[in-house]
Amino acid sequence: MQKTYTPELVYYAGNQLLEGPVWSEKEQRLYFVSIEDEMIYRLNEETTEITSYPTNGPVGAAVLNKDGKIISAEKQGIHLIDPETKERTYLMQANEDERQRYNDGKLDPNGRFLIGTMGYGETLEGEAHLFIIEDGEVRILLSDLTLSNGMGWTKDGRTFYHIDTPTKKVKQYDYDLANGTVSNGKTIVEITGNGSPDGMCVDVDEKIWVAEYGGKQICKWDPATGEKLLTIPMPVSNITSCCIGGENKAYLYITTAKEDDEPLSGGLFKVKIR
Repeated sequence: MQKTYTPELVYYAGNQLLEGPVWSEKEQRLYFVSIEDEMIYRLNEETTEITSYPTNGPVGAAVLNKDGKIISAEKQGIHLIDPETKERTYLMQANEDERQRYNDGKLDPNGRFLIGTMGYGETLEGEAHLFIIEDGEVRILLSDLTLSNGMGWTKDGRTFYHIDTPTKKVKQYDYDLANGTVSNGKTIVEITGNGSPDGMCVDVDEKIWVAEYGGKQICKWDPATGEKLLTIPMPVSNITSCCIGGENKAYLYITTAKEDDEPLSGGLFKVKIR
């Protein structure tokens, strides 16, 4: 008998664009961003308590460093936020193009911050970047992008995945952990149909989950073969991102964006996957 995967609504507040879920193993809390509301949220599922962290402009991504501090990529710059005191420290501005805003971002296995850009209010074909930030220094990891989006690494950190949404492809690169550089890019997954690849995550089994914006589904893929392993239908169209979390990492947390006439769109969901 085939297993049924049922998305469960975890949080809903009518947000336009939820993104970038990050699970804190230490806190057993979920962080995620509401880009247009200029807000980072921390959710305690047990108590349903939400902690809010206002940002300075639209926030593309919020990640947790090794000290448990939030690195927040905001339109007006990248900040460090203490999750308990909410004290904010300005770090730097990687993106100098006012026409762009930050989008998806993650820490590599060595703690470098990778953050992408996209057109702010307009599509700027081929003008977005994926920046890499290390010890206060910024350089461009990937260029000639249009909408830099989901990314992830294998456990050994030697393989890197990245999505440039309009291409409808997931690309794989060799990743030099010592230097934070990429090489040998190739397409491993191409999305067909209505959906476009948005955020993604790497599961504990090294397979990848890819959220489909406009596709009303999230799918699991084998990056070695390009085979689609599993499709989880969603009750809303615009699936923006995902992460593994919860007790024993048994859940896939999924963010979504608003769509007219879809009552649950813009909500946060979870699916028990094991």
